[in-house]
Amino acid sequence: MKLRTIYVVAATVGILAVATAFLIRSDIPAEALQANYSSPSSRYLTIDGANLHYRDEGRGTPIILLHGTAASLNTWDGWSTELSKNYRVLRLDLPGFGLTGRNQTDTYSIAYYADLLLHFMDSLNIDKAHIAGSSLGGQIAFDFAADHPERVQKLILISPTGVTNANDKSISMPFLMAQTPVLKHSLKYITPRFIVEKSLKEVYGDDSKLTDQTIDLSHAMLLREGNREAFIARMNTVDVDNLHKLAHVQAPTFILWGEADAWVPATDAAHFQKTIKGAQLKLYPGAGHIPMEELPEETVQDALQFLNSDLALTN
Repeated sequence: MKLRTIYVVAATVGILAVATAFLIRSDIPAEALQANYSSPSSRYLTIDGANLHYRDEGRGTPIILLHGTAASLNTWDGWSTELSKNYRVLRLDLPGFGLTGRNQTDTYSIAYYADLLLHFMDSLNIDKAHIAGSSLGGQIAFDFAADHPERVQKLILISPTGVTNANDKSISMPFLMAQTPVLKHSLKYITPRFIVEKSLKEVYGDDSKLTDQTIDLSHAMLLREGNREAFIARMNTVDVDNLHKLAHVQAPTFILWGEADAWVPATDAAHFQKTIKGAQLKLYPGAGHIPMEELPEETVQDALQFLNSDLALTN
């Protein structure tokens, strides 16, 4: 009986070991990802403790694009081609994500990102620009616009975080794992592709539009050396509530939101529209958390109409 118990325990341990080994993913060296995912428009800038990767495309008035948590500048692929016909498009891999990777201090607060945006503009001698941000990028964008109104021409917010609960990041499996003391260290190793796929399906209203290429790219960026540690650090960052800054935004503002957003509910949009003076709002039926990726043609045309208009703030 005892021998049988030993066999059962040994077999169970063996199965768990095999299962764990199956789920473990190694880091991908930064150089390998740069070789695969850099483009002729890629640039690198050492700033605020990070080797910031960004793309510089087109000519004209600058527009800076900021992605959300666990995303990369590639989320703007559907916008950049159209925007760059008439604008200088600068899209960033925020520190902790994409090809930029982990910064030296493991600081990933809204205040850090807003300061980085200011220093980025200064480094490129950009006095004023349009700013567009999705999710986390939207929260950074409105924070920056409130503190530096003289640097922002127009503001585009896409499902920005900050209303339902500014510090509630418990919205998906990796997010939950990163905030759970017992599990968060395992996230440095156990990040199979299917976890990334599940999270991406949550941010699409129609997940049939999600491609294998998008899943592969997101998974590869997560596995970039240092990014999983940075993701855990970001998920455990307690941001200062900056919602009061919405009332201080002076730039003409356009808010885009997917009605089927499962991460940040579309009901939050009313607070942004009401609090930012003169803000315009458009909801997209059936779209999820990243409508600029799910509905690129429609959303970029709406953005262009807003950018090209002579919009003035109204009471």
